[in-house]
Amino acid sequence: MHKIERLLQTLAPKGVEFRKLGEVCEIIRGKRVTKKEILDKGKYPVVSGGIGFMGYLNEYNREENTITIAQYGTAGFVNWQNQKFWANDVCFSVIPKETLINRYLYYVLTNMQNYLYSISNRSAIPYSISSNNIMQITIPIPPLEIQQEIVKILDAFTELNTELNTELNTELNTELNARKKQYQYYQNMLLDFNDINQSHKDAERKLAQKPYPKRLKTLLQTLAPKGVEFRKLGEVCEILDNRRIPIAKNKRKPGIYPYYGANGIQDYIDSYIFDGDFVLVGEDGSVINKDNTPVVNWASGKIWVNNHAHVLQTKNELKLKFLYFYLQTIDVSYYVAGTPPKINQENLKKITIPIPPLEIQQEIVKILDQFSILTTDLLAGIPAEIKARKKQYEYYREKLLTFKPLTPLNSKELA
Repeated sequence: MHKIERLLQTLAPKGVEFRKLGEVCEIIRGKRVTKKEILDKGKYPVVSGGIGFMGYLNEYNREENTITIAQYGTAGFVNWQNQKFWANDVCFSVIPKETLINRYLYYVLTNMQNYLYSISNRSAIPYSISSNNIMQITIPIPPLEIQQEIVKILDAFTELNTELNTELNTELNTELNARKKQYQYYQNMLLDFNDINQSHKDAERKLAQKPYPKRLKTLLQTLAPKGVEFRKLGEVCEILDNRRIPIAKNKRKPGIYPYYGANGIQDYIDSYIFDGDFVLVGEDGSVINKDNTPVVNWASGKIWVNNHAHVLQTKNELKLKFLYFYLQTIDVSYYVAGTPPKINQENLKKITIPIPPLEIQQEIVKILDQFSILTTDLLAGIPAEIKARKKQYEYYREKLLTFKPLTPLNSKELA
């Protein structure tokens, strides 16, 4: 920043000229291509009204290092094309004249991104922005040497930011995978009671060999020394399927209440039929994961459930959260039948569930909840750091691109 200030004092001591974009740039609309002409793979990307590419062609109509502004769709979105490309008819290319360095102009326009969105027409769909509105934008035109120095600083900052974000995202994915494996290991270990089923004669001996955490092992040896009882799900759960009501998509009214299907929340609607804590198990369609475990969701509060998910609550001897964690560990392929796959209520009731004493269930839930919190904290922490870096970058960009304008008097003196 210090060098920029020195250059400004030397090259623009009385301030910086501001001009309308239309006076210092050409704004050229692209040429239409149809969906039939567009390829999935080709030499050159097609830039249209979205943020990403529309597809590919084997010819181009714009050179690399061109600024584009979306005319429709994501109207006003500014981008930098670092390769030859085809500009579609809803894509403006901004070509600066000699008083402007291309990359400097790009940084100026991205700094004004929210303003560009604000001057687009958002009263109709798709959103649009006119070339005339773009041409009326006023931008600072410092001497070329200052523009070049700003580009140098912001390019370096952008490159550093990109590298750091890539590192952070890689770190996040690596750590998440490690924690997921660790969580699955502990979940399976904590909830595997097959060896210590109280119907087995050697349950007490097997319990002594289990690698449980010390407190949990002590609780098991004290409260269930001869092993753990297993019961059918239908004996220890209330199945509330008779209260479910499906609603066709075109009949749903938007609202704040989650509308659940087989694999989770499908929509948000204006009413609810359940209020409380529930375990939802996919009934048909999306009912089984790749590892043959059932599709299970925890639902809390006021909700609506359609007829593609079983709705469970537990009786006194079984904690609901314990059931939720346990169901995520078992192979239910034996209970799935038909095409499309279905776990009907009769088969659901046959699934066997371990029923350790409530204090043991609570201890297991506590351990697994702590693992979930660790993962949640990780998911919040790194994205927050990336967001903070983005704000820091935007702050410095704003500082670099804020100039004292020439006063009318100063403008006359220069003339």
